[in-house]
Amino acid sequence: MPMLVTVTDHNTGQSYTYDAGRHIDTADDGLGFFVSQLSNLEQKIYEVKYRHIVYQEYIPIDTSDPEWVDEVTYISYDAVTSGKFVGASASDLPRSDIESQKNTIPVFYGGNSYGYSLDELRKSQQLRIPVDATKGKMSFRGFQEHAQEVAFFGDDERDITGLINNPNVPLDNAIITDWEAATGQEIVSEMNGQLRSVWKNTANSQIPDTQLLSSDRWAIITEKKMDTGTDTTVLEYYKKNNLFTSRTNQPLDIKPLLELEEGGVGGVDRMIAYVRDPEVLTMRMPMPWRSLTPQPDGLTVLVPAEYKFGGVEIRYPVAAHYRDFQ
Repeated sequence: MPMLVTVTDHNTGQSYTYDAGRHIDTADDGLGFFVSQLSNLEQKIYEVKYRHIVYQEYIPIDTSDPEWVDEVTYISYDAVTSGKFVGASASDLPRSDIESQKNTIPVFYGGNSYGYSLDELRKSQQLRIPVDATKGKMSFRGFQEHAQEVAFFGDDERDITGLINNPNVPLDNAIITDWEAATGQEIVSEMNGQLRSVWKNTANSQIPDTQLLSSDRWAIITEKKMDTGTDTTVLEYYKKNNLFTSRTNQPLDIKPLLELEEGGVGGVDRMIAYVRDPEVLTMRMPMPWRSLTPQPDGLTVLVPAEYKFGGVEIRYPVAAHYRDFQ
């Protein structure tokens, strides 16, 4: 029989009614109560936004692959073709051909968990207070931080690289390194020079649409005036006078990235320019973070979570460029 008890808070005047005859004595009892709470908890978890988790802004994320895959295979082609003037009866016509290569992108299985003790669930049930969603939020945040670390720097143990440290991307050193003392035109020339390097390396077929700076250098170009006696900042001038915008009439996406501070060889600042297109670079994520069915575990109810993703695959390394400030 239900034993309904009403408790009134004398400070707020609010009343709470609960079934004093219902108890959480075992993990299985707690599981039944927790499952009903989890239906609301799931939605709260996915509503959380972490502004400092930013890797999705810089890298195209592909979640289209089946969850069971351990690697993703794609075929790249290199066409060899030419033509020439020939006579009417000529038979030595240049032949077009295609060279193909199979490439694989490994993805790796990961996970974490969170849980609640029977005592926590007991208090939550009796006081009619939903279980605290913070643990679930932090579990999701743990996945996001793991994904962001791999997205930018890869994982040495699994021999995968990220956006910042791919060994196949061309690298050179900046000419102007002290931007505090440099003129606005010197900084603009340094940044535009990186775009020109990609344009030249790709035989004028690719121009970076994205350029990333360390936070300090970003702050400098947002404050430093282009010339004495003008209110135009270096950033405002460069947005209108860069190679990508002049060729496409589209705005160049210039962003700060904290990880570029000490991101270069020897711990120096690094600047990156690249074409942000899924055909150029991608991060495969067949299984984003997902919590599973709550499970009894001793005196707790445990909620395991799983996910699967790989490093950043830069398919056309010459469509990107690193510049270090040695």
